[in-house]
Amino acid sequence: MRRQHQIRLIFAEGTECQRWCEKLQSALREISRRPRRLLVFVNPVGGRRKAPKIYNKRIAPLFDLAGIDADVVITQRANHALDMLEERDIRNLDGIICVGGDGMYHEVLNGLLKRTQADAGVSLRRSRFLPVTPRVSIGIIPAGSTDAMVYGLMGCVDPITSAIFVILGEQQAVDVASIVSTGRFLRFSSLACSYGFLGDILEHSETMRWLGPRRYDVAGVKCFLRNRGYRCKISYLPSKDTEHHPLDESRCVSGCVVCRKGMDEEECVAPPEKGASAMASSAEVSHPDGGDWREVEGHLTSVVACMSSLASPRSPRGLSPSAHFGDGCLDLIMVDHGSRISTLRQILKVSSNASHLSLPFVHVLRCREIRFRALIPDGLKPPDDEREFPEQRDRQGLPANLASRSSQSTHQPIDVFTDEDPDDSEANRRAKEQRQVLLRRAQSIWNVDGEIVKDAGIDIRVHRQLVKIYSRNVVLRDPQTGCFSSSYHHIENTFEH
Repeated sequence: MRRQHQIRLIFAEGTECQRWCEKLQSALREISRRPRRLLVFVNPVGGRRKAPKIYNKRIAPLFDLAGIDADVVITQRANHALDMLEERDIRNLDGIICVGGDGMYHEVLNGLLKRTQADAGVSLRRSRFLPVTPRVSIGIIPAGSTDAMVYGLMGCVDPITSAIFVILGEQQAVDVASIVSTGRFLRFSSLACSYGFLGDILEHSETMRWLGPRRYDVAGVKCFLRNRGYRCKISYLPSKDTEHHPLDESRCVSGCVVCRKGMDEEECVAPPEKGASAMASSAEVSHPDGGDWREVEGHLTSVVACMSSLASPRSPRGLSPSAHFGDGCLDLIMVDHGSRISTLRQILKVSSNASHLSLPFVHVLRCREIRFRALIPDGLKPPDDEREFPEQRDRQGLPANLASRSSQSTHQPIDVFTDEDPDDSEANRRAKEQRQVLLRRAQSIWNVDGEIVKDAGIDIRVHRQLVKIYSRNVVLRDPQTGCFSSSYHHIENTFEH
């Protein structure tokens, strides 16, 4: 962590004092990357409602000392920052700062990227658009419930440290994933997309916001006792990095060689995969977009696509300790549905320094892109499903051999049927309501960076190092020497603290 210190110098002559001031000002001007003008969003209701106090008492004085012109906006409602960024001219800004938690960061990220694409003429309505990197960087002053993005990048949750990196203009490029459902763009994500257990927790916690951060614990206990599993099918495009994979125990740290590798070259072969063969099915499939697409199907408690480690003070290693912020990939974690004891074992490992990825019912793959489809038992299909299904499947653009094999399965994708019925009798209405209740139990929702996405089938594609964040990545201490060593965790260069 970085700390603010005051040093008092006493000079015998005024000319000597003036000479020191000129030297210091000259040195500061030479740091060309330092921001001069910032737009600051403060979330007054996030986390423990301390964001305004943190900014006014601790951050604003530092920005004033650094000569930064900050335009402060106190958000009044959900998506206030997102809507404002889509309309405001940001060409004269050096950075956008969010004071809040991961939800505030997610909102600013989406607003900035949408505005950048609109200015560049990139249509988000195209299913495979190529996004443009924003010129403006994002800064995060942690003041939320978890602050996983800040903790993953810097290894601590400290507002002063984050502010100092903003003042110095220290930047790190991070991956961002685009989320699309049946050709319709939904949003961007740079933390994780979770279906099943973590999605259920978010959905239930929304009804208990009055509890503050404790609502996640209460919702977690409820979902743990319910112990639901979901059938799903996942097509994925594996990473082609032969040297690194989710189980290699590497860490994304300052000067990360994994994030630097292959920026200008094409990757070659798929990495070792743990557990793919243990799923209900695993096969190679063709795809209109090309690439070595593969497919798995199973009955799962949860599915998590990690663009970051998801480390936090409550989970020091995170869900995927070896995930990297800038390698252009996501770590796909799939947990087989089992007993509550199995779920408890995983929870205990995640909340400690042990790795849950070594558990036999946890499978992990490193991918560049995934296509997720929730499956539904035949008994819950509406009567007109067989008539509507082929046309809907064509519009999704899935592989032809995948669609044909799915039509013979006892489960079908949830997001492809309609619930229209020409017979509007009372009995049919009751049957329809009962089917909707069963459907809600047969499917979960997506937790995308702490925001709910109800689309059952989504496509996730990673865009490498799309956005720059004001931060400096973690520098690890060698436990044997006590020094900040280049040899620890296979770091190739020597870094200073």
